[in-house]
Amino acid sequence: MAVLETSPVGASPVARSTEYRILGGLMGSSALGGLGQLIGLTGTPLLIQELLGSKTWIGTGSFAMMGGTALGAVVLTKRIGRTRRRPTLIGGYLVGAVGGVVVGLAARWQWYALVLVGLLLFGFGNTASQQSRFAAADVVADARRGRAVAIVVWASTIGVVFGPKLWGPSGRMMTHVGLPELGGPFVVGGGVYVLAAVACWLVIRPDPRDISRQLRDEPVIANAKADVRACLKRPALQLAFAALVIGQVVMVAVMSVTSVHLKDHGYSADGIGTVISGHVLGMYAPSPISGWLVDRVGRLPVVVGGCVVLVAGCVTAALAHPGSHMAMIVALFILGVGWNANFVAGSTLVTDAVTASERPRIQAVADTTTFLASGVAALLAGFALEWSNYATMGIIGACIAALCGVLVLAYRPRLRSA
Repeated sequence: MAVLETSPVGASPVARSTEYRILGGLMGSSALGGLGQLIGLTGTPLLIQELLGSKTWIGTGSFAMMGGTALGAVVLTKRIGRTRRRPTLIGGYLVGAVGGVVVGLAARWQWYALVLVGLLLFGFGNTASQQSRFAAADVVADARRGRAVAIVVWASTIGVVFGPKLWGPSGRMMTHVGLPELGGPFVVGGGVYVLAAVACWLVIRPDPRDISRQLRDEPVIANAKADVRACLKRPALQLAFAALVIGQVVMVAVMSVTSVHLKDHGYSADGIGTVISGHVLGMYAPSPISGWLVDRVGRLPVVVGGCVVLVAGCVTAALAHPGSHMAMIVALFILGVGWNANFVAGSTLVTDAVTASERPRIQAVADTTTFLASGVAALLAGFALEWSNYATMGIIGACIAALCGVLVLAYRPRLRSA
């Protein structure tokens, strides 16, 4: 294990090789986490529709999973990761793996309520994957935070692009062991979560929080508690939350009903997987560019640009002919690019706006708020699709994204005076 040494503020307290190894471990576990999540997540609305025989409640599956991600952010950081990152990551992936098995068995038994419980637990794996970006920000100097966050988010590209493509084959494979085709992929995803936990256990040493304390000359405060209410009065943090929440809500509201929309127009499981792969490619592949822009151009311009791209993606999705495979891929890809800009810039803003002692709690609150809001968006999207149509969802998403851009521009004077 590398030994942390005393170093001047701003200088790296670990050898560059150790920094690269930890970042590599975070990238690898994040890629596996994304793969595990998307192998299951891709068919969640279809699983719920099959269990209930209706589109109205298809959003409850994504709501449960997003709720699990939000709950995991609170439970894992408060109970086992208050002063350490590594236990949070390992614990999240292992709980997610258990959830995957629960979903698979509950689907076999046609037990809707238990499926929701399993999805809630499965969401803990996404918590771990999302927390990896904050761990990366701990390891590097402040001037490189945007790029560190971005490279871990970018690493997820490998997993999230192949995850939807493996959803169909995973389901067919698991039918050979008696699990239904729509429930089996969650068991496979849970197995991938276990691999992510092992990667964290083996590679992420020393703990990123220890590196951050020495890198920024910040003392360890036993049982330190962040004043969440006071922190949320900071304009920069308010803006960070707005960027994260609105970007996530817009993306989820459209993406969560896309698989059902496509199935209604005759798409096969493999065809649906291809469209979703295009979407998540847009969500994660641009991360190095987003991170570079965040550090060089600034956090706020990237958020505004992300909102503009989100509007373009939503409008394109609303206008795209569902029978055109390429049109749907392009629309969902653009939507993903807009989300990426807001996610990278917003995550960096959260880390900038708080001290080391405040960071775990506030980052957990940020993820909890973001994923609770997106869970509600997924739930409402199911109702909206039943009562209206997919194009309406796109137009509503465009309006919300445009509102976020206006909000950012209105907040700029407050940030300068803060």
